[in-house]
Amino acid sequence: MTYTSVLIIHLFCAIIFIGFVFADTVILPAMKKVLNEQEYQKIMQVISNRARKVFPFALLVLVITGGFMVSKFINSSLGYFSSNLQLLLMLKIFFALLIVCGVIYSLLMRILKKTPHPRMKHFHKFVLINGIFIIILAKLMFVV
Repeated sequence: MTYTSVLIIHLFCAIIFIGFVFADTVILPAMKKVLNEQEYQKIMQVISNRARKVFPFALLVLVITGGFMVSKFINSSLGYFSSNLQLLLMLKIFFALLIVCGVIYSLLMRILKKTPHPRMKHFHKFVLINGIFIIILAKLMFVV
């Protein structure tokens, strides 16, 4: 029952996390075409302020719950690369860590009040693509 509860929490956080990234990369840019620049910036400011509060928390819970669930399939007695499930899970972890590193970098730049690397303006697109890969891998792990 514990695993199932953690899985449900993990899925809700993934929906929040990827849902915001999807909205930010696909939905919100469409609003720019129908709103004037001032209205658009005001809406983006409100959404960004809320996202900065929810986004890191959702990611933290995703990492913690993901780590808990990984321990069921990868450990010293089961092995690390012994099955297709473990190989795909390790690949999934790799993609997730890329996202985590990017979020930590972004938060550090914000805290240090430094300008992030120009490539970071495309980070949400990168997260969305990685998120799609992670979702596909999550389903393939139990089929392959």
